Amino acid sequence: MGMDLSDLQALMGGSFDEVTSESGGVWVVSPDGRVDDGLLRLVGKARVVADALGGYVTLLVAGEGAHGDAGGAIPAGADKIVTASGVPAAADLADFFRERSPQAVLLPRTPLGRAIAPALAQLLDGSLCDRAADLAVDPIYQRLIAHQPILDDAARMTLSLLNSPAIVAVDTDLLPSAFQEPWRQGETTSAEVAWGQPPAYEPVKLAQPGLTLHSAPVVVVAGWGLADEVGVAAARELAHALGGFLAGDESALDAGWVTEDEVVGLTGATIAPSLCIALGVDGDTNFMMGTVDALCVVSAQADAQAPIVPFADYNIIADPAQFARELVAALH
Repeated sequence: MGMDLSDLQALMGGSFDEVTSESGGVWVVSPDGRVDDGLLRLVGKARVVADALGGYVTLLVAGEGAHGDAGGAIPAGADKIVTASGVPAAADLADFFRERSPQAVLLPRTPLGRAIAPALAQLLDGSLCDRAADLAVDPIYQRLIAHQPILDDAARMTLSLLNSPAIVAVDTDLLPSAFQEPWRQGETTSAEVAWGQPPAYEPVKLAQPGLTLHSAPVVVVAGWGLADEVGVAAARELAHALGGFLAGDESALDAGWVTEDEVVGLTGATIAPSLCIALGVDGDTNFMMGTVDALCVVSAQADAQAPIVPFADYNIIADPAQFARELVAALH
């Protein structure tokens, strides 16, 4: 004798709600209506996740109309496409999903998707991964597993999303292409909701911050070998010509040529410019510890036996002030 749903409910000792495409399952959201290759990749990954969870895949396309072939989501793995007008805020989507109880909500990691995902997870008391490169399902606990890229995707960290629903913003460029099943059938319906439009903001031109010792791509360091204010002026002119910043070593501070905030060294600032030009700097351990992260160090000073010589990438054994003036002339 066979068993029907009521028999199973009696054996389980409680109510049993049949899963439908209107509740549970995995939802993919296109908040601005864009249906491109990346979104179809996300639908394909949602299909893999939903198969492991035993649920449906529903694509929610918002906006004033699909920007792309929304119907292409069916062969990519969607069971259903739901449309809505307007662009939803996180609160709108929270209201929408509360009565549908999804197991997971996946958004493309676009600027809008990145903005919505954290707030949606908080409003629904769900779990969040704000950047995923791939998704899987724990076969024992039936929880969504997100693979988060780290170190420029040289490695990936595994996150187990414990609370339901799992809200994930997915970097769709890192997903494989969706497996196309042209024989799949699905339906497209309207959610019969109309959301508003996002507020329009006037673009603001922000003032560009000035160069600092730590942000400058080129740092010219003045040392005692510049001899006087005339030599320091040549160093300052070189820094300006290269779009860089003028700093100094401890001897330049003692001479009053630079301030304490402009001193490079272990007891001053540690810098990492693309180019560091040391003018008249002997190069003691204090100074060299402050420039160890510079990509290229060029030394110009008169002493071929100075400690900086084996440390520098390039050495100019000459009067440092004269070298600075001639380099400025060559740049012009």
